[in-house]
Amino acid sequence: MNPQMLSADEVMTIHEIRVSDLASSADPISPAGIRSRALLESAVGRQCTSLTGVLKYPDPVDNAATLLYGICNDHPFHNGNKRTALVSMLVHLDRNQYTLFDTSQNELYYLMIAVAGHTLETKSAKREKAKHKRRRTADAEVEAIADWLRDRADRVKRGEKIITYRELRKILGDFGYHLEDPKNNSIDVIRYDKVKKGLFPRREVQVRKRVGNIPWPGETREVGIRDIKKAREICRLREEDGIDSVSFYDYTVVVDSFVNRYRKVLRRLART
Repeated sequence: MNPQMLSADEVMTIHEIRVSDLASSADPISPAGIRSRALLESAVGRQCTSLTGVLKYPDPVDNAATLLYGICNDHPFHNGNKRTALVSMLVHLDRNQYTLFDTSQNELYYLMIAVAGHTLETKSAKREKAKHKRRRTADAEVEAIADWLRDRADRVKRGEKIITYRELRKILGDFGYHLEDPKNNSIDVIRYDKVKKGLFPRREVQVRKRVGNIPWPGETREVGIRDIKKAREICRLREEDGIDSVSFYDYTVVVDSFVNRYRKVLRRLART
């Protein structure tokens, strides 16, 4: 089965989210925006490279590695290429049910510095470079990135993701549900239904309906898997209700989740 890939527009969205997130910070992405659409298409198109219809990078980890390499080193954006490349790689892994385990933000920082500086090498690549005394090919660099990722990435169980309550609020809002009236470490899940009242003339009014409640430790806290499942159950947003996990988790929410989780390394990369 071929890996699930990111499109050029999705990478653009990641870049725009980073620009918006940092606009009022001490390290804004400036100048922001795309430098060359052709370079972006080329960087993203590395995922789809094939020979006689067979993908060159059919493994999801290899595919994520070539996306990271392309965005970081093709420089399709005026600024923020390393940051956009890192978040794009994390989203790519997530889309293919992979995540990084036991990986510090410090390690991610030095990965991106090495990729940008063309200094990340596998043991075999080091021997090859010493033997021929020449710079490695792009394929060798992608292989080194993939090796680095493979040491730290593994499949996760299909289903729920790590998100904050703020992100859960946005997801539920997209489906017409609202989190209101926090009290005693819980919050109500509300739906507003439109009903017609009166005889003549009949008028449409909104009726507030409480469908249940969930624990509420605060906007910035992570939602436990059990509580995500409870929210999906009371809102009828489960797979058996016709809403699978891909449909439930909004794309921008997934990006925001990685931005929040890896904010420290992204800020460090802004200064390099």
